[in-house]
Amino acid sequence: MSARHVLRPGDWASVAARLDEILSAHSGEDPFDEAYKLFVAKLAQEAGEGGTFLRGSVGRALPAALDRWLTTAAARWPGLIEAGVRTRLRPPELARAAALLEGVHLGEGDLIGLDALFEHLVTRAAKGQKGQYFTPRHVVAEVVRMLAPRAGERVVDPACGSGAFLFHTIRLTPRVVVRGFDQDARAVRVARAMLAALGRDVRVIHRVDSLERTPGRGPRQGPLEAVVRGELPRFAGFDVLLTNPPFAGDVGDAFRDTYELARGRRVERDVLFLERCVELLRPGGRFAIVLPHNKLGGERFRFVREWLLRHARVVAVLGLGRHTFLPHTAQKACVVIGVKRPRPITPDPGEAIVFFVSERDGKDARGRLRLRSDGAGVDHDLDEAVEPVRAALEAASGGED
Repeated sequence: MSARHVLRPGDWASVAARLDEILSAHSGEDPFDEAYKLFVAKLAQEAGEGGTFLRGSVGRALPAALDRWLTTAAARWPGLIEAGVRTRLRPPELARAAALLEGVHLGEGDLIGLDALFEHLVTRAAKGQKGQYFTPRHVVAEVVRMLAPRAGERVVDPACGSGAFLFHTIRLTPRVVVRGFDQDARAVRVARAMLAALGRDVRVIHRVDSLERTPGRGPRQGPLEAVVRGELPRFAGFDVLLTNPPFAGDVGDAFRDTYELARGRRVERDVLFLERCVELLRPGGRFAIVLPHNKLGGERFRFVREWLLRHARVVAVLGLGRHTFLPHTAQKACVVIGVKRPRPITPDPGEAIVFFVSERDGKDARGRLRLRSDGAGVDHDLDEAVEPVRAALEAASGGED
């Protein structure tokens, strides 16, 4: 039998593990589904009366009290949770879960806690099979600062996962137009909960396979375009794209006729996402894409880099530390940042690229966040790259528009 998780005050990972332990012990119920209901109800309570979670309810009254907050959430944030959804937890498990969440505030700060809770509950096996891992929020926040979305710009994440890139974009520039897409039902629910905590319309997050599109050389059309053109008038491409697409997953022959990078070869999902991301931008649009290190350094993927340099002006490559995605994977990754060219060209060998290698990645060897001694957040060095990358992007954008 595995050792019982010890709850460490202020440690979100231990809160997540303890909650998972409580919910998993309730035979027959999906821990994620029941945890999601708990989080949605608590967000509604925090946005309403505040105070202690499910205060004053005991025993058999607990499920009814939680259900009332779920009804409130369904009315407050259409699309976040279905009307009429009810908890399936019994009073004993619900009482223990409510007590665990009593002292935490899910909607505070940058939602690091809510993100950590969801990340633990999106099972490691499911993420590992898809090569899908949440990007740490300190990484997301600095990358968003580098791209500096402006008011009125249309920003997209076609593999939005928990919605972190969109969340930090809104925090930095509230008057942007955001859209998020993911084919994973749980990821969509997580992203919607994140936007609900921010007070935004959760219906800008859609469950769509962003890779699906018709073949041919003309304008591409797929489920993603159908959604966007129905919602954004005169759409001609996004201004900004930020994403961390799934790293793994051989797609076989499914996209051989629809993607240039898949012609005559078997490629992984992230390669297709790279081509799709560039396609979704308007000429002069800015992007930041998290990719595994081998796509930017391995000889086997030279064709990917050559394609990218023809279609985009790459202005920066950020090498993330080896602990960045721990404890879920030791996969080394980079962030490639650039601007879409008006048309494919043979790149000028003299085009400068900013290279930055992170030496303080904000985590220890066990994947726990390292905090600064002065209490000013996570101890990392990505903030040192913000101004050089932003300046390079501004210079490149002026030449590409």
